[in-house]
Amino acid sequence: MSTIDLAREGFRAAPTENERVLEAVKLFKEGKAAQNFTARARLLEAFTTSDFTALLAKGFTLQALAIAQNITNEFEPVLFDMKVNDFNDHKLVDLWSGDAFEEVKEGEEYKAGTLQYIEKLLHRAKKHGRTYGLTFELRINGLFSQLADFPRYLANGSVRGQKNAVTGLLLTQAGAWQSSFFQEVENVALSRESLLAAVKKVRERKNHRGDRVGGDQLVLVYGDGLVDTVDALLNPTTEEVRRPGANDETIVTTQANPLNGKIAHRLQSDTLADRLGNQNAWALLKSNTSDLPSLIRTQVEGLEGLDIRVKKDQGSYVGGGEVPVDQGSFNDDTIWWRGRDIWGIDPGFKEGTYASNGG
Repeated sequence: MSTIDLAREGFRAAPTENERVLEAVKLFKEGKAAQNFTARARLLEAFTTSDFTALLAKGFTLQALAIAQNITNEFEPVLFDMKVNDFNDHKLVDLWSGDAFEEVKEGEEYKAGTLQYIEKLLHRAKKHGRTYGLTFELRINGLFSQLADFPRYLANGSVRGQKNAVTGLLLTQAGAWQSSFFQEVENVALSRESLLAAVKKVRERKNHRGDRVGGDQLVLVYGDGLVDTVDALLNPTTEEVRRPGANDETIVTTQANPLNGKIAHRLQSDTLADRLGNQNAWALLKSNTSDLPSLIRTQVEGLEGLDIRVKKDQGSYVGGGEVPVDQGSFNDDTIWWRGRDIWGIDPGFKEGTYASNGG
């Protein structure tokens, strides 16, 4: 009868930690296959060790980060990233209004510049996460499929959390645009005329620096109800103009589409659509490349991305000795895995925003 020698397993024999992480993930993938009884036995034995669960957690972190990069967060074009070192409130530094450099003549001293803070705009990083458990019963029954999906759960959860946070800032509980977020909220249907008028309103405003807001880097935000309308408005590069001519004739000429190039990004959001009270509602935001970004995403320096850990509190036997990790938590016999992501999403500059509840 053969015995399992864990010392020879790759997650212990490999020379580097990265290789041991890869071996732990490999053993997990092989062992969760129902038809591979030998690998299943090796996996169950590996779960009795403390190092295997820790290595597997690191492997899951790498998988989750890779998956998260391939998950679409439709709000990325409007999220401007700021880095901080703590969880405190921070006044927004106006990075876009720095003093203009002036000529420094020979022998002259450089004139001092100052950092400008926006007193009313605060942003901060916050902690988010979930725990997932592999119960004692699932382990004994060899049902590891839930744990195998763990990295995807975390990746999806992280991105979905950010999308929900943005939606919570833009919309009220009733599904209307949040008047405290937008500079102006009207109630007009999306059309060629209403979109041109909204762009003009935004362009002609003055910002907190005393400069014109301008119409560049505008993002059109909308839900399912306006997909065809937006395509009809923005896709054509030209449009027909009809005017009366002599003898009751109609003269048809072609001119450039005045909306062409006015919108930098189209942001069609299913997350918004799920909560919009009127599927014909639409809005304008400034993108993350603008000097007036509408949304600020804050992260803690050095803590970007997902972090996954395993909880090991299985306790000790009454007669002495530690209980193996595979027996799970002292409280519920479950091996708990925790995913954490640190970010905060807060309103940015209002001057470049506009919204309509759709008419």
